[in-house]
Formats: sequence, structure tokens, C-alpha cells
Amino acid sequence: MSTALNPLEMPLWGSRLIEASAGTGKTWTIAALYLRLILGHGQAGQPVLMPLLPENILVMTFTRAATQELKERIRQRLQEAAAYFREPEQQPADAFLQKLLEDYAEPAARQHAAWRLSLAADAMDQSAIFTIDAWCQRSLREHAFLTGSDLRESLLQDDNDLRADAIRDFWRQEIYPLPEHLLEPVLAVFADPDQVQSKIVPLLGNGATFGQPSRPLQALLSQSIKALQQQIKMLKQRWSDQQADLRSYILQILNGPKADNPLNGGKYKPEAMEAVFEALQDWLDSPEQILPANLEKCQLLRASSLQKNCNKGRTIEVPSSARILEAVLDELETPKAQFQKIHHDIQSHAAAWIQQRLETLKAMHHQVSFHDYQRRLADALGDPARAEQLKSRLQNQYPVAMVDEFQDTSSLQYRIFDAIYATASNTPERLLLLIGDPKQSIYRFRGADIQSYLQARRLTAGRHYQLDTNFRSSKPLVAALNALYDEAEAELSEGAFAYAKAGTDNPLPYWPVRANGKNADWQLGKQPGPALTIWAAAETLNKADYLYHAAEQAAECIVQILTDPETGFRQENAEQIRRVSGRDIAILVRDRHEAACIREALQRRHVRSVFLAEKQSVYDSPEAQQLLLWLEAVADPENTLRLRVALALPLLDLSHQDLDAFNRDGNAWEEQRGSFQDLSRRWRRQGVLAMLHHSIHHFAIARKLLRHPDGERRLTNLLQLGELLQSASATREGPEALIHFLREAIAAGHDQSDAHILRLESDAELIRVVTIHAAKGLQYPLVFLPFIATYRKDKAEDYQVQVEEDGAARIIWERGDSKATERARLQEDLRLLYVALTRAEYALFLGLAAPSSAKSPIFDHSAIAYLLGYQHHNMALPELLKRLQQNAALRENLQIQPLPTETPVTPLVASTSNTQSRIPDYHGHFDKTWGIGSFSLLVRDLSPSAPLSARRARQGAIWHQYPQGMRAGTFLHDQLQALAGQGFATVLQKGSAARITRACEQAGLSGWAEGTLEWLQAIVRTPLMASGLSLENLQHYQSEMAFWFPSAALRSRELDQLCTDQMLPGMQRPRLPDRVLHGMMRGFMDLVFADAGQYFVMDYKSNVLGSEDRDYHEQAMQQQTLQHRYELQASLYQLALHRLLQQRLGRNYDPQAHLGGTLLFYLRGLEGPQRGILHLPANLALIEEMDQLFASGERAS
Repeated sequence: MSTALNPLEMPLWGSRLIEASAGTGKTWTIAALYLRLILGHGQAGQPVLMPLLPENILVMTFTRAATQELKERIRQRLQEAAAYFREPEQQPADAFLQKLLEDYAEPAARQHAAWRLSLAADAMDQSAIFTIDAWCQRSLREHAFLTGSDLRESLLQDDNDLRADAIRDFWRQEIYPLPEHLLEPVLAVFADPDQVQSKIVPLLGNGATFGQPSRPLQALLSQSIKALQQQIKMLKQRWSDQQADLRSYILQILNGPKADNPLNGGKYKPEAMEAVFEALQDWLDSPEQILPANLEKCQLLRASSLQKNCNKGRTIEVPSSARILEAVLDELETPKAQFQKIHHDIQSHAAAWIQQRLETLKAMHHQVSFHDYQRRLADALGDPARAEQLKSRLQNQYPVAMVDEFQDTSSLQYRIFDAIYATASNTPERLLLLIGDPKQSIYRFRGADIQSYLQARRLTAGRHYQLDTNFRSSKPLVAALNALYDEAEAELSEGAFAYAKAGTDNPLPYWPVRANGKNADWQLGKQPGPALTIWAAAETLNKADYLYHAAEQAAECIVQILTDPETGFRQENAEQIRRVSGRDIAILVRDRHEAACIREALQRRHVRSVFLAEKQSVYDSPEAQQLLLWLEAVADPENTLRLRVALALPLLDLSHQDLDAFNRDGNAWEEQRGSFQDLSRRWRRQGVLAMLHHSIHHFAIARKLLRHPDGERRLTNLLQLGELLQSASATREGPEALIHFLREAIAAGHDQSDAHILRLESDAELIRVVTIHAAKGLQYPLVFLPFIATYRKDKAEDYQVQVEEDGAARIIWERGDSKATERARLQEDLRLLYVALTRAEYALFLGLAAPSSAKSPIFDHSAIAYLLGYQHHNMALPELLKRLQQNAALRENLQIQPLPTETPVTPLVASTSNTQSRIPDYHGHFDKTWGIGSFSLLVRDLSPSAPLSARRARQGAIWHQYPQGMRAGTFLHDQLQALAGQGFATVLQKGSAARITRACEQAGLSGWAEGTLEWLQAIVRTPLMASGLSLENLQHYQSEMAFWFPSAALRSRELDQLCTDQMLPGMQRPRLPDRVLHGMMRGFMDLVFADAGQYFVMDYKSNVLGSEDRDYHEQAMQQQTLQHRYELQASLYQLALHRLLQQRLGRNYDPQAHLGGTLLFYLRGLEGPQRGILHLPANLALIEEMDQLFASGERAS
């Protein structure tokens, strides 16, 4: 039985347990008791601890945020109390402080108490308020000699990387060396290292210790597998002579006339039975194979199965071979069980090996995890040689320990507390105060062990206290929940939380709480709003329909609440109500799928929302994956495959037509490559964050993302990732190192350090969609639970975790009882339901529906169905709700409405929406015509004349047979650029073939590796000019040289006319589209090289002019050049080179002597009359006029 807690009278010694139901002022109570401990306050006739300092009062909780809140709340309380004790007549105080002051009636005692309180407030920075992990770490360090701690060790926040290394080491050292005959049982358990991860990490996560591996895996398996294979060999011999007979008999029946087939056609299909016989034959043919594949299907061939599965009124004559198979299958049961044990031994061995390897790796790096700190402290407290001295020191250091949120402790953590403070002893020299609410124990997946709470509850029997006043919720809502739980507690044999047993004390009861009340009332329309609204479907639904209709109803109701001027919260005696805003509403869900359902329904009504999952890492987001691909492309913009992937990312939101245009338009493709080259340089010069910001601006990523419902979320993720990468770049050199960091962070995406947790994307008045787990500890005026009838049945594991008396966990390889598993699932769901129902301040809205079939995972076995007594009363949902309405305590606070299957979609009008914020007007002035120009921009939308015939040759030189189009041309360009970096002559070396083959495979040209090598070798050997200079012997060159120069406001037609007049004059060419160039011109020159004192620009062209060498004569190349306006491109290159040489050579620069011109290298014309080279000499008059044009926007007169 629990006693209502009086914070002034509760004894502060021994071991005591406080049950703090939701919203009952737990933090206030901790601060009040802390204050009494500082003063040494007690009751007459009771043991009293001496006054303590903050450093001697140990307060433990589970999160850093909670420790900070506790510190500030306690500091504030101490300051308030000190001020009140000094001047009680002038300071306001609550009833607690007023009563406390009465025990210090003498002025001297009062002033001394004020001094102690003030001293304690000032010392709160040295207070012993920690997370349990941090306290264990601190204790090990402070008592390093007694605990055997290594002071060189550092904290490993996340051991996932090291664990992955240990798993890879296990695979290399234990699996690779296995002979083939031992691989079968191992691969049946672990097909690859990923399956080792998925199966072993949960085992290690249970806190179990597996000890040292006794011997290598090969030795472990050899003896047991050999004995098994001997047994199996005899069974195979018995069956081998019978296989053909039974196969022939069964298949003859199945493939014969239907009238002659007595077997059930649904179970016995010819193709399926053929596969079963194939599996049996493979088993016979493989000496090492222990069990046949498809063993369950083999059971259909038993004699008894054949007789049992005949059609009604039919029988089958069972052959002797079927009876022999039945005997063989019966005898296989023993090897099957032994084989299963071998599987378990393999998993236990893997767990032990990986656990040991992980410890070794951590020791090598001098690192320890938080769990290691807990385990080491527990081990030290259990070591007879040092335990007593360590306990004594910790007891003297911390005579008082308060454990907040005690229901979330693990068995290991409780083992530590109990070892120090001896829960059962109730000694007056110390105080162990366990504070929590077992009804809110919902973190089993993190190791929380409610059994530890229940054990402590038994050990503190007679010393239980209850906080009995709810300060969170309104009186109607508290009354409604009390009525709901009181009825369940009274009528259900196992109580409201399914823990009660006949004849014993209920270890997890529901105690009704009083309502302190709110200072406002909930008003819906012009009437008092119901505290509890239930929408119930009139017809049965499957899960998908239930989610859809419940989401639609909740979203429509929210719109009505937000738009109704008469709906809101009315303060006492106030004339006006406070309208409901978005941040007043929370929608609680189980998972991301449910969140998506309700957010889509809200989006259809133009209601903005935000999804808040519990501490989700930003590295788990889709944007992290996309950013990784983006960085890979920016780091290597010459890699065509990576560039294509980046352009297709959802971040850019490009259409299929946009992407296809890059395939058809080489200029557009080169422009995109140029953008990524620019980003690559920006990354190296200014950092990754500057590059990312420029990417968002240049590609309009923000505008594109914000068109989507989750656009703010996605953009926030992207920016947060950029900041994390910028921070990481401080200790990593170069893009590749940063890419590796991001790839590793994504692989260990569940890292939940504060910097990595997803940020709230907006401070706007958004509807909160929150997982129930994330909502624990929070409160919202209105709470919607549209999907509260869903549930997920837990699958019984192949093992059970057994906690020994010493607190150590052991793995027992026995399949869990499915009924016990389902009961544990229901119990946790009931606690999760309690958390959900107690988040609201004023009103709850629930959606219910009965399932359309037994397979639909809604309602029948859900927590809400149990709480309403669905199974107990054996009523259909409508009758159950009618019965609920008859509860007098519920009647006034409950409203039951139908859940419609057709719901209107009412848009939220912007003028009435509290979630919309007005963007301020921007009055800045800037030149909107300024931009970045390029050759690709100039010729975009060019209308060239009809192309020359480009029929691909089927014979002759490889360059005439080679694939055509932009893809092949870009690939060839990439290879030449790669060769420029390595030295063109390297393609003539023996090792080049392997590199070219890999490159062709990556580009989808695997059949052209030999031809590519042949062509590249011919290209680098081709003489470029009369001197015999070739790429092979080129000495001074620069590949992919970029240029930028300013451009005054000039019209493209001026530039067009200038080139028409002076470059290949008199020849026809398409006109440039009319554009204004104002800003900067940029470009990239394939190759700039020097020879004999002259400087040249070369541009590679893979254009097809014909299928024979003779098609590549000078006139044809000129026509192709003009058709694509390459002469303009060459002129721009010459101008850029001219300006560069002016800067570099200064007074020594002579354009006539130094400018050699542009070589357009038509790569498919290597054996043509001009060897594919079209030389456009530098035209100094043209260059000077272009220089003037770009400088002033006007041609020289």
C-alpha cells in the first residue's frame, strides 16, 4: 500500500520508493526533499541525517538535459528559500516553505538555515547531479586504485565502428579458413558479415556476457559435424534406392488425368513437388549436406501426409517408398535438433569472439564505452577483495542517492545501486530514494528493465509513497482518465496494466490522482469541450483503411478547431478566449509510417506540421545519403558516372526531360560539368559549407525543396549536415577524407550525440507529430491519438535472457513462450498507452475501429481494447462504447462520434491560420541582369543546319566503328583528361590495358576496352603539326584550364557578327540567339600547351563527319566547326589565353610571336588528309576587338 507523500514529513533515511504518476510534480518534489537534506531537516522521533552539501547528495537521471533542468530548478528553489528565510515578511512563499519555516522559529536558527541554503545555491555547480553513465565514469576515475581503472582511457561515445571492425575480423579470421564441408552450417546462420551484424549485435545488446571463446570455430565444428554426417550417411543410404520410385509414382499421378488424381491440388502441384524431389536428390548427391533443403515441404511426401491430404471421398494407395521416407524423416528429427544446436553454438561462439575482439580493440585504443563503465563499477562492487572498501568510500562520499526515472534503469544499474545502499537493509545512516513511475516504463529496447523496479518495490515494502495530485491536466480530463483506469483496475482480473495475479499484491496498480486544475477551460464552439472524444468506425476496417480514415477525420477536426473563432481556452473571468494555435496541438503516433499518414492528410488541407521522432540522427536521413553522392561528384567532376548520379538526385528535382537533354546536348552537359568543377574549386579553397551554400543557391535547391510538404525538414537536414561536415573538416585533410567521414557516419547512423540529433526545422506555429516515445515527459494542450488501436505482435526469439542472482545476464537457447512474449508485448503497450493518454492538458481525441479480419493488426489485441475490457466483456466495439457511456464518472467528459469513411477536405484558410507567417518585404536593389555566361550559354537553343551523314561504320579503323553520341564522346574526353594527369605516354605502357578495361566497364562500354585502348594510343601518337609534335612527347601543358573574365553588358549578336566577319569569313553558319551577356564569362580549355615559344589551345571533338577517313578533309571540318560555332569557342579561348599571357609575361609578351592559335582535334579523323587537326590561327585583330567588346559592351569604332 502506498502513502500519499507529504514532502515535509517523509522520513529522509533508509530506502524508499516514490511513485510519481504523470504530471504530479516529480521535479518539484525532488527539489523540496533536496532542500530538506541541505538543512538536515527531519521529524521528531525519527533518525535525521546531518546537514549536507550539494556535492554529497547524489542525484541521478537519464539524460544530460534532465540533469541541467534539475540543477537549475534546485538552484532556483534554494535561492527562493534562502531569501524567504532571511525576510519572511517581505518575500512570497508557497505553503511548503511557510510550513518549513515554522520548524525554524528562532531568529538565529532561521538565519543559519538561510545561510546554509544560500551556500548550497552557490555550490550547485559542484553538485553531484549526473546521468548514471557519467556518475559511473566519475566514480571509476575518482577511485581508480580500488576499481583498477586506467586513467589514460577516454570515453568512446559510440562503439559501432569498432564493433563493425570486430565483425569483419571475425569473418576474416574464423569464416574464411573453414574447409568447404564446414561452411554449410555456418552459412545457414550467417550468409555474410551483414547477417553477423543483424544477429549478433542484438545478443550483445542484452548485456549478456559470453566469456572467452574456448577454441577456434573450425575445431568447434569439426567433431560435431563429423558425427552428424555419419548419422546422415546411413539415412541417405536407406533412402537413395527409394527416391526414383516415389518420384515416379507421385509425378505420374500429378501429371496424369485430373480425374485419376486423389491428392489436394492446392498442396500438391507438379512444379512444387518436382522442386521437393530435386532438393532430396541434391541432399543425396552431397556427402557434406546435413539436411535437405525444403525440409518442411518434404513432409508432404510422408505416407501419413499423402493419406491425410486426399480430396474428400478419395483415397490413395501409398507405396512402400513413402513409408520408408516417413521413417527417414522421423529419424532426421534427432540430427535436425543437433544441427539446430550447432547453429546456436555458432552464434554463441561468434558473440563471444566478437565481444572479446571488441574489448581488445577498445584496449588498443585506450577507449571505453558508457556500458563498460557501468560493468566495471558493478564488477568492482562485487569483488570480495575490494568491494567493502569501495562501498564504504562511496557511502561516505554520497550518504544520499536519489535515482530519478527509476523505472528506466537496467538490471546492471540497479545492481550497482543495491550493492552500495543495500535496498533491503533500510539503514538509518543513509538514504536511497528511488523515484519513478512503473506505468511509464517504455524503454525496454534501450535496456530498461521493469523487473528491477518491481524487485526494488518488493524490497521497500511498507516504504512506498505516492504523488497524488496532477498539476498537468484539467479537472475534467483527470476525472475521465481516473474513471477509465479505475474501472479497468476493478473489473479486469489482471488489473489495468496486466500485472495482477490472484491472491497476491498487484505490483503495478493504478492509483487515482486528484486534479489541481488549470487556470483555463477548454471550449469547443460555444460549449465546454469534452475531455475525451472517441471516433469509432461503424464498420470493420483493415489496417490501411483504418489509418486513412482516422487520419482524415483527425486532420478535418484540426482544421475546424483552428478556424472556429469560438474554440479555444477561456481564462477564469475572461471575456475573450485564446484561440487554438498549431503549437497547442500534438498528434502522437507509433512510428514514421503513421506519421506520414497523418501529415499527408494535414497537407491536403494546407496545414503545416513537423514530425519529431525520438533523437533521430541526421545521418539516418535520406538527405545524408544524397549529400554523400553529391560530394562524390563535386570531389571528382570529371567522373561522368558520379556526375550523372548527382544530377539525378531528388535534391535537384530535375525532370526526365531535363536529364535526357544532357544526353542530347553536349554543350549543356559541359556546362553542368563546369558548374561542378567550380564547386570543386570552391570546396578546396573556401570549405565544404561554402560549397554547399553555393550549391543551394546555384541550383535553386531551397526553392525546389520548399515546394514539397517536407521541404523545410529536408532543407534543415541538408544545412545541419553541412555544418557537421564543416566542423569535421577541421581534423580531416581534403575532400576524400571528409567523404569517408560522412560514409562512416551514415553506416553508424544511430549515433545520437547532441550535434547529430535532427533539428526542429522551424519555430513556426506548426502542428507537432510526435512518436509516443519522444513525447514522454512533454505535455500539450490538445492531444490526438488517431491510430491508438494499432499494435504489433512480437515474435518469440530463439533465445531467452536469464538474469542471475548476481545481476549477470545469460543467454538460454530456448525458444520463448509465444504466450509469454505476447503478454509482455501487451504489458509494454499498456504502459505506452498510459504515456500517450497522460500527455494532454485539456482534451484527448482517439480513433478506434474493429478489424475486418483476424489478421488485421488493429484493436482486438491492442492496449486500448484491453483497457476498455474488450476481451473481458466479450462485446463488439459499438456495444463496448455504449457500456462506456454508462459510466457515471465518464458521462459528462466523454463524447463518442462515428469515424466517417467519407470525410470532406476543408483547406485551412491562410488568413485564419496560426501556422502561416508573413515574409517581410525586401526593398533591396540589385542588378538582376548580372549572371555567369559561357560558350554553352551562347549556343543554347542554336538552330544548326542539317547534320552531315553520321552512319556508323562496321569495318575499318576502330574510331569509325566506335559508338557515337554524347556518352561515348564524354567518356573519351574523360580518358584523355585522365591521361593528361598521368602523362599521355602512359597509355602506351603495358599496365594501361587494365585501367582502360575498368573504365570501360564502369561506363557501360565493356565490349570496347580493346578498341578504346587502340584509339587512345593512336591519338597520342598522331602528329599535331608539321614539327611532328604529338601528345606522346608533349612536355609543357595544362589540362582542363579554367578561365573567368568580366563581361560588360553586351549583346550576343555583336559577338556573333565579329566572329562571322573575321573567323572563316564568307562561310555560312547559324546565327546566335540574341542574349545579353553581363557579369562573368567562364570556360574550360581541354588542353593548353607550349611548343617552340608559342602557346596553343586544343579542344577534343568526337563528332562524326562520315564513316571513312576521307570524310575528314579540311572543308568538312570547317563546315562542322561552323555548324556548331566552334570558331566562336576557339576565339573565346584565344582571348582567355591572351589575357593570361599578358599577366604572366608582362612586357615580354608579344601576341604575334606567342599566340599560336587553336587546334580543333577531330578524333575520328586520325588518318584523314589533315589527321583530324583543324588549325585556327590566332587572329590578333579579332582578339583585340573582342577584348574591347567584353570590356565596354561596344565594338571599337
